[in-house]
Amino acid sequence: MFKKIVLIALITLPFAAFAQEGKIAYLNYGDVITAMPEYKQMTDSLSKSQSEFQAEFKVFTDDYTKKMSDYIAQRDSLNQSIRLRREQELQDLQQRADNFQQYAAQKQEELQQALVAPIHAKLQKIIEEVGKENNFLYIVNSQVFFFEAPNAINATPLVKKKLGIQ
Repeated sequence: MFKKIVLIALITLPFAAFAQEGKIAYLNYGDVITAMPEYKQMTDSLSKSQSEFQAEFKVFTDDYTKKMSDYIAQRDSLNQSIRLRREQELQDLQQRADNFQQYAAQKQEELQQALVAPIHAKLQKIIEEVGKENNFLYIVNSQVFFFEAPNAINATPLVKKKLGIQ
């Protein structure tokens, strides 16, 4: 009997100490990251790049539209070989436009990944610093919880303060 009590005490003692010393905090990651000035710079860069790609794509579509209109207007008066050549040219233009769209989407994705990586790294570093300074065992993302206890610790203001944002 005494061995069972000692065994239970040895098993539960670390958990009791852990519960008293450890704190778990939560953070609204999305709220913090969108408040960072680097996030605004990233979205501005992505918007600028997107606008440039859209302008270039408009050149493709305008050229295609003009050539298609010309073709439709002249189609009946063209001989067979010229008509086939123009149809091939229109197909080529369409293919080039499709390829450009794929290229632009890929480049936008690469740019976004390149711009967001340092933002996430900076935020991760700050979260770790706040965690260490406040003796948190964990800082979890609040966007995945369905319940928040009234005494739960919100680390969002601490992280924002450390980042120098409101």
